[in-house]
Amino acid sequence: MQRHGWTLLFHQCLSEQIRKLETAATRTLAQDPHGFESNANVKLFNALSHLILETIPSNPNREEYRQGNTMGAEFRHWRRAKIGRRFRLFFRFDSTAKIIIYAWVNDEYTLRSSGSRSDPYAVFQRMLARGHPPDDLASLLAASQSDWK
Repeated sequence: MQRHGWTLLFHQCLSEQIRKLETAATRTLAQDPHGFESNANVKLFNALSHLILETIPSNPNREEYRQGNTMGAEFRHWRRAKIGRRFRLFFRFDSTAKIIIYAWVNDEYTLRSSGSRSDPYAVFQRMLARGHPPDDLASLLAASQSDWK
């Protein structure tokens, strides 16, 4: 998929999330064709789609996407875009190859065993440490596809 001169790729972690969200949004549309736009799944799907397809590809190197040392210096090459106050979309890009790889968005509805919400940065850092998604660019490219479908 191409947007604003960038090739967009999607890691399986994010593709699965988007498919589930899209299914929920479609189901809501079928059940409530007049009031579906107020549904949380529909709002999140629309915001995430706009961010992925338009906002980030217009300039993936925006200052606001940099996270500094939030996950440690070894993961500074990862970027995150905020969706409201609750959600974070994590991605990497290669400006030479003009590729953006979207990896994961936190799911605030998943609670830890203590019942408290988990920190999306800590969760994503643990995912990277386990190699899913991979941290190195070559492996991440190999594990990504050109559409979330």
